[in-house]
Amino acid sequence: MVSRPMSRRFVLFWIMAAWLVLPLVAAAGQVLEVPLPGKASIVRLGAVPDPVTETGRAIAQSLFEGLEQQDPASVSAAIDRLAAVVGRENVGGSYSAMEWLAKGWLRAQEVGVEKARPESLMDRAYFDYFLDEDAANFKEYLQRKYAVGDFKVTDPAQHMDRRTFLEDMLMFNNPVRSEWDSTERVVETLVGLQPPIKKVIDVGAGFGYFSQRFAQALGDGATVFAVDTQDTYVEALKKTIADYGIRGVRPILSTADDVKVEEQTDLVFISSLYHVLYAWSQPRQRDAFMATLDRSLRPGGYLMILDNRDNQGASLHNSFLSQDFAIAQLYHYGYELVKSEDLSAYRYLLVLRKAAPEAPKPPVYSVPEGTPAIQVRGPDSVVHIGSLDSFDITPSGIAAAKLLLKALTDSDVESARAAANLYAATIPAENFGGEYTALQWVAEYVSGTEEERQALTKDPLAAEFLAYLGADDYQRLKGYLTRKYKLDAPDLTVEEATDEKNREIGIVRRQALEDFILFNNPRREFWEKSSRIMELLPLRPGDTVVDLGSGPGYFSFKFSDRVGPKGVVYSMDTKQTHIDYLTEIAKKWGVENIRASVSSTDGFEISEPGSADVVFMCSLYHIIYAVSSQSERDGMIASIIKALKPGGRFVVVDNGPVDQGKLPYHGPYIRQELIRAQLEAYGFKYESSEQIIPQRYLMVFSHGASADALP
Repeated sequence: MVSRPMSRRFVLFWIMAAWLVLPLVAAAGQVLEVPLPGKASIVRLGAVPDPVTETGRAIAQSLFEGLEQQDPASVSAAIDRLAAVVGRENVGGSYSAMEWLAKGWLRAQEVGVEKARPESLMDRAYFDYFLDEDAANFKEYLQRKYAVGDFKVTDPAQHMDRRTFLEDMLMFNNPVRSEWDSTERVVETLVGLQPPIKKVIDVGAGFGYFSQRFAQALGDGATVFAVDTQDTYVEALKKTIADYGIRGVRPILSTADDVKVEEQTDLVFISSLYHVLYAWSQPRQRDAFMATLDRSLRPGGYLMILDNRDNQGASLHNSFLSQDFAIAQLYHYGYELVKSEDLSAYRYLLVLRKAAPEAPKPPVYSVPEGTPAIQVRGPDSVVHIGSLDSFDITPSGIAAAKLLLKALTDSDVESARAAANLYAATIPAENFGGEYTALQWVAEYVSGTEEERQALTKDPLAAEFLAYLGADDYQRLKGYLTRKYKLDAPDLTVEEATDEKNREIGIVRRQALEDFILFNNPRREFWEKSSRIMELLPLRPGDTVVDLGSGPGYFSFKFSDRVGPKGVVYSMDTKQTHIDYLTEIAKKWGVENIRASVSSTDGFEISEPGSADVVFMCSLYHIIYAVSSQSERDGMIASIIKALKPGGRFVVVDNGPVDQGKLPYHGPYIRQELIRAQLEAYGFKYESSEQIIPQRYLMVFSHGASADALP
């Protein structure tokens, strides 16, 4: 594990662990009423923690040239530019580290390297790593992250691994990190706990930023187990310890289901990871992790959580989790709150005690009159953004994908039939609303008789689905199966390795072809009951509807039929490929009432503002709630209000959690109470809600003047 918000490697860790579940008995505690924050969300994750901007690229270019040409004036100019934007554009990101290293390089030019090296062993190790050998690693970092100089990617996979390593090293062990982490206060809190702390587990230790500081503060006789699932990080920390004589730190390569610490410890420390556990990890994954902590922590031992808080729409590394909801969940896992402290505008520290064998004391929340609240009854999160892969990439999913790929590659009917049968056996147990049903449909088509094929493609949209995936001997689908399920996957292309969008994670709608397969799935009615959704929509002939997040048009074409030639359908999506596909099909079919266009993440426009009877949003609000920034959400909601006529309806279809033991059709979910409270804070009026399937609901809101009664 790596101590980083939404670390790519940490997410991979949990994807691999999806089926490794350890038994855990959560606290049978009371129901907690936790207040909700109005227009703000309780959690955000999924955005790039340290995005590359044009400003950053220009500074990196200047800095690289100064280092390469041994030009102090150019480096000084870059330092001035970095100082001007550190707090404005890149709080807690790489700029402060770049500035510290550039200043170190300048000082080395003035007084010599030895005199310029810091006194602190930890800062000295950082200085040496990036500035030794003519600042080779620092320059390499600038080249790989910002694509400056004449650097060319020759091995894309190696480039991604090396860039990630350098980024993480630069950010995690940044000597200026204390400015937003309040490192000294964190260390003081740990050292001051009673009875005295002697054994600590630093979960997701990475390169040992906190591990080394804890060991130094605790002194002789103390041990800090620096656990991480990445062997390169563990080996780097081992080398630092050996080279600089750092004592008390024991690096340990952990696994997906075990921190590999055999001794009972006094304290477990988790930095910048709990928001991932809360909103990304599947419940069974989180249960497995908490069971590991329960095994490794003595009764009465402490759990310390250092994480990010929302600061009026801004957050460290573009991620945060309300401490109220972290506390509520940990209470149901058997931990009682000892201390909660805001360290800065961006960070908080929680100290909790493992209450076993007695029951934990419930936290007390202040809920002012009129403030909306949500009930937390157990350890499940109230919103989950998670990974589709954790539902698709399982042993059965991989085996079925292999059979389907063989069927498509070799025109092997028996393999197609076997794939269809395996999907049929797997879907009820693993994935009844993801892509398995769509891939099963393809397998049945490939293995079917002519009569069966005609029946499968009777629906025009299903026929187009096959035509798109089946073009050029199924090249699109074969490439998708190969890459997603890692079936002799080809190497990354240079474009994939260097595209900044590929570094975004957590965003469920992340690949156009995966979206296409999910959204236009010919079996979608089977699991979603789309016809029931259409029955409930307040849409009539002649109406105007905005299909927001239309994807490749599954609902847009249904809306087109419903509103008729006198109505208008505005189809909006952020992906150009979806809009191109939708436009092409509409033209092919002679559909003239659909107006498709690309929207942005912070809003959209229609040609006639104030004309929409309905704005429809399906499987998107959980993204707007927990991935979008506050400014993006404000802009999107403002666009919806602007598009609606007085009394028009905003219809939200999304996923809710299901009871334990029931199979959700899909990974992401959001409790209805979160949507309702947030939209009411934006001025919407809640009208009704209908449950479509156990994890699918439809909510209707109005805005402005009173709307007519629902039909």
